[in-house]
Amino acid sequence: MTFAGLNFADKGLYPKLYTCDSLGISPGLQWSSLPAATKSIAITMYHFPPTGEKHVYLVLYNIPTTTTSLPDNSRSIGTFGINTVDGKTTYTPPCSQGPGPKVYYLKAYALNANPTIQVSANQVTMDILVAGMAGKVLDSALMTVTYTRP
Repeated sequence: MTFAGLNFADKGLYPKLYTCDSLGISPGLQWSSLPAATKSIAITMYHFPPTGEKHVYLVLYNIPTTTTSLPDNSRSIGTFGINTVDGKTTYTPPCSQGPGPKVYYLKAYALNANPTIQVSANQVTMDILVAGMAGKVLDSALMTVTYTRP
């Protein structure tokens, strides 16, 4: 499985456009080379600040396999779970505090079935999603990006 941003690359810089320092829209993403048995795709975005607790910016699942990319600011493909920043079922832009570059992780999962979720979408955290994908992950791809606030 390959996974990339439409306007950025793995181990590259995360564009300001997708952060709180600009429009804060969700990033365009693309994937390919899924395993033949893939029935669903999920995507997460998170960061570990110096305090250690995980900040989750994107929880997106039930993406159909007919979809090979998400455009910038996508709101209608897949099912959004909640982010940990404002608790809403949307992408929330990174707005990390303190000097220096921060590392963000975007991960795509190819699943052999939709995740098993026992709660409503407005309660689906990244941890609930990951638990619901147990035994269903055929492949995954991790992209690491950095951003330094002005």
